[in-house]
Formats: sequence, C-alpha cells, structure tokens
Amino acid sequence: MRRLAHPVKIRLYITAVSVIGIAAWFAAFPGGARGLLAATSVTVALTVAVVLSELRSVRFAHDDLGERTLSTTFAFALLLAAGTAAAVLVLGAASALGDLLQRKPMQRTVFNVGQYALSLGAAGMVASSLTGGAALLVQPRLDGAGFTALLAAGTTFYLVNTVLTSTVLALRQHLSVASVMRQDFVVHAFTFAVLLALAPAVVVVASVNTGLLALLVLPVIAVYRSARASMEKDHLALHDALTELPNRRLFLQRLAGELRDAGEQEQVAVLIIDLDRFKEVNDALGHHMGDRLLQVIGADLQRAVSPGALAARLGGDEFAMVLPKVDGADDAVRMAKAVLQRLTTPIEIDGFTLDIGASLGIALYPEHGSDVSTVMQHADVAMYLAKDADGGYEVYSPERDPQWRQRITSPADLRRAAETGQLVVHYQPKADMRTGLVEGVEALVRWEHPEHGMVPPCEFIPLAERAGLVGVVTSFVLDTALAQCKRWRDEGLDLQVAVNVSVQSLYDHRFPEMVAQGMRRWAVPASRVILEVSESTVMADPHRAARVLAELSAMGVTLAIDDFGTGASSLASLQQLPVSELKIDNAFVLGMATDSADATVVHSTIDLGRRYGLSVVAEGVESQRVWQLLARLGCDQAQGYHISRPLPADELTPWLRRNLQPATDGDIIHMPRSTARTAV
Repeated sequence: MRRLAHPVKIRLYITAVSVIGIAAWFAAFPGGARGLLAATSVTVALTVAVVLSELRSVRFAHDDLGERTLSTTFAFALLLAAGTAAAVLVLGAASALGDLLQRKPMQRTVFNVGQYALSLGAAGMVASSLTGGAALLVQPRLDGAGFTALLAAGTTFYLVNTVLTSTVLALRQHLSVASVMRQDFVVHAFTFAVLLALAPAVVVVASVNTGLLALLVLPVIAVYRSARASMEKDHLALHDALTELPNRRLFLQRLAGELRDAGEQEQVAVLIIDLDRFKEVNDALGHHMGDRLLQVIGADLQRAVSPGALAARLGGDEFAMVLPKVDGADDAVRMAKAVLQRLTTPIEIDGFTLDIGASLGIALYPEHGSDVSTVMQHADVAMYLAKDADGGYEVYSPERDPQWRQRITSPADLRRAAETGQLVVHYQPKADMRTGLVEGVEALVRWEHPEHGMVPPCEFIPLAERAGLVGVVTSFVLDTALAQCKRWRDEGLDLQVAVNVSVQSLYDHRFPEMVAQGMRRWAVPASRVILEVSESTVMADPHRAARVLAELSAMGVTLAIDDFGTGASSLASLQQLPVSELKIDNAFVLGMATDSADATVVHSTIDLGRRYGLSVVAEGVESQRVWQLLARLGCDQAQGYHISRPLPADELTPWLRRNLQPATDGDIIHMPRSTARTAV
C-alpha cells in the first residue's frame, strides 16, 4: 500500500511545529513576564481563569490532538487586555500544566504548547498590524478599526489552530488537509466563534469589577456543555453503540468520499467480514457473551487497520473495511490475511475460550464496480463465496458470481434490445403508510436477453453509461411508463408513475423538453409524473443539476431523491433543490428491525424530512414488522416485497384492481416472495 502519510513524516511535522512553537513561546517570555509583573487586577483575573479552564478540555475528534478547551475564551481575552506576549506566555504555561497533570505524553504536551503559541501569536500579530497597539482593549472601548482588528485576530486564531491540528489528522488518516478542515468548519466553527466572541465581554466585565467575571463563567460552561452534547449526538448517529466502530452510515459516507477522491490510476478496496460461529456463541452462552465478543473483535479490527483505512460494524456480526489507494488485489489480500489471523486466534472472555472463524470478501474499485452500491454488492458476493468454502477470503470474480450473467460487451446489442422489445419495464407499487392505499408505482427497466434470460439493471446500465446509450434507455423507460400511465388512467386507475433519471439525462439541457413531449404525447398530467434522481448524482454537480431540476419543477413534475443516506449530502443542501420527495435507501430499511444503527438512520431521515416539508418513502419494506415500525415513525409511503415485487404491467393491473384500496390496520395484501431477495 502506498504510504502517502508515512509515520516518519508525521513525526517530522509534529517536531517542526513543536520546535517553532516553543521558540515562539520563549520569544514571548521576556515581554510577557514584564507584562505580568506589572499586572492589573484584570490581567491577574484572566490569568487565573486561563489556568483553571485549561484543566478542562472537550474532545472534538477521536484523536489526541482534536481538543478545544474552556481557556479559549479567557486566553483571547488576555490577548485583548494585556497583549500578545502575556497571552502566549500564560496559555502555553497553562496548557503544559494541564497536560502534565493529566499525564499526557510529552510529545503531545510540547506540541500543544507550540501550536497554541503559534495560533495566539499569529492572532496578536494580525491585531497589532491593524491597530499598531499591543492590546485591543486596554480600555473598555472599541472603535471601528478595533472591531475589524478583533474579527481578523479571532479568524486568524481559528484558522492557524485548525490548520496545525488538521494537518496531523490528515496525515494519520490519509486524507487531504482541506477535507479535514471542511469537516472541522461544519461541526466546530460556530462553537469556536462563540467562545471567541465572549472574550471582549469578559474583558469589559473584568475591567468594571473582576468579581463579576465569575458570572461569565456560566455562559462559557454552557457553550462547552452544548458542544460536548452536540458531539456526543453526532458520534452516536455515526458510530455503533456497542463496539464504538463507525456504523453503516458513516462507512458508506467514507466509501463514497474515497471513490470520489480516487485518481484515475488509484484503487480502493472494500472488505466485508462475517463471523462464522457467532450464532453458536449467542445460543450457548447468551447475548451478553455475544456482545462482549463483538466488542473484542471491534477493538481487534480497529488495531488491525492501516493508516487511512476505516473499519466499521455494518450490523449483527458483519463488519467492513475500506482501504484507500491500494496497489491492486495483492495489497488488499495482505490486509485480509492480517485481519483473518486476528479473528481466527482463540479469544478468552470470562474464563471461556472462544474459537471464532471469519469469512472475508474483497472487491476493488473501479475493477469490480464504479459506485458504492456495486462495490459493496460484489464484496458481499465474495464474502459468501468464502463462507461456502468454509472460511478464509475471496476476491470478487464475475465468473464465480452465482448471479453473474455473461455480460454483453457490444453497445449495438443494447441499442437493438431497445428497438426490438428486449428491454421491458416492470412496475413496483408504492403504498400510503396511513391508509394502505396504493397511490403510485415505480418503473424499473429489465433486459429480457434471448440467451441469458432476465438481466437486471446493474448488469447493463454501466454498459449504457460507458457507451453513451443511457439516454436511449431513459427515453425508452419514460415513454413506456407514460404510455402505461395513460392506459391505467383510461381504465380508472389514477396512479403516479416514477421513473429513474440517469446522470447523463440530468445534465442534458434537452431532457426537460423530452419529458414535456412525452407528457403531451400521452396526455399525462405533470402531477402524475415523478422523476427520481440518486443522491450521489445530484451532489456530484449540484449547481448544474439544479438548473435542470428547476426547469422540470416549473413544469409541475414531482422530483424525488433516490437512495438517500448513501451519499455525502445533507437535507440542508438538498433543501436548496426543488425536490419534494425523499426515498430512504433500502440498505437501511431492510435492517431497521434488528439493527439499532439502521433504525436510527431511518428515524432521523423521516424526522428531518418532515421538518423540511418533504414526503418520505421507504424502499425495501419486506416484512409486517418493518411496515409497523415505519408507520409509527410517521413515514409517508412504503415500497417493497411486503407490498409487491416488481411486476410487468399485464400482471400488475389485475393485482391493482384487487388491492388498490385502503388496507386494514396496515395489513397490506402482498404477492408471494420469490425464493431469493432481489433489490427493488
């Protein structure tokens, strides 16, 4: 594996920051000492506040350098009241004292002193260059120039501090500094800004009566506690409560980011790990022992990951790893062997020796898939092949995939398929969660190949995208679905019909006119048409997508975000787009009855969707239990095998006549399942 962030580089960087920062601290010593010897009551009070508050820190990242302390407010106030040298001297000494009392490693203690000296020193230099004075608030008043200098100094303090710490995190995790800083800004910038904004008030209050300074400790503590509560909430939403590993949601977000950032010659590996004899432990020794075992295995996987890699618990006894920038399958296999060696070593818990095997599947991007869903699916296939071989590992191979069909490599074959009727459209009903009424259907394309039978979209859509024929497929599905919608309306079945839109179509300025022509040709009102675009498609180029979506929305077409939860967007960013429907990815819905992490994702999405005024649809509803859970959470619509599998129009029409009516107590009449699960 290429070591883009070799440990030696990390040590050199930490050493450089420490040396330069300590030099800056010593340089500030003479001036700071003179300032403190001539200290006023304000300076003394602020110095005491810095020392005491530095003893309490709040960790903003699961790393030994990602901390903010209560001292931020008082140190910045000291800079404003007594000048840069005094502030740098006091904060550096207080930081060292706090770290030593907490028995933190010496390397970390020295780095903290250094980065504080550089951050606060840079802030003071900016302020002094703008005002020409050593302190902004020697007197409790502030003119326009002083206010500008105050903002500039605070911004500099935040930026330098964040760059210095983010660089360490980026090197350790094989991420770009910019990506770490973006995450820090989204999550922590507001808290940091509030802490700095309190500093002038601290100075003014202390100058009036230092005794009143104690009253300002309360709002500072309130900000501190609010930040800690917010971080704990964010952590729980993205991590497994039992093992503390990232959960499925964070894993998919990280994987999507790695695929997006991978260069043309770079590969990303996904490893899916399933324990072989976990059920036996649960059955024989109880769930408590099973939980203890999962915690041990989670810790083992965390220790096993290489720099930049990520280990996660997907649910149950299934774990996963993403390895960015691997050098082919051999590199991924080396990691797989190391993981299996850990997991096949007997584990002792409470006097019991547990022999737990594991099966591991490997898939590589872009060799085995060009998107998150495909790579995950193929890693899962490889894992089951390994399990069938009694453990060990398997690298995905299409020839060994039980569901693999001989791929059609000629774009001409696909074009002929659209022209000769080999492409067909199946429809899956969507039911209202409150009434059970079937209100619409989703159109799903299939390829009835004369030699290979029914070929699913995941087999031929990538071919269509590479060959530039996805527009032909989209046009066929849209026209077929609109024609069927017209026939249903003529027969008294007034349904909405949803059609998936590819990335090429979404970015084609001619696409809205194609939709308009189709609706005119078949006399289908825009209110009966739903166009679904995947979350990753929209967020790949949101500005470009917004133009086409705005034009479609102006026509009256309903716009929906498909597979929500697998990308890196947020409802806040999607709110900028004219969408009115959100479809929760079936990966979360399928496991929500047994996996608390999946249930949390579904619950949060429904709650946020309601807050933003979006209709929420759950895909992959395959049981009455999941239907009932979704109904209690207030989900608007459901789609999945519990209602009906996708069917051709001639089979679905009589089904609709039997079932297009409110169901009793959520008891949806549904078609028999097939023997194998099929993605809806």
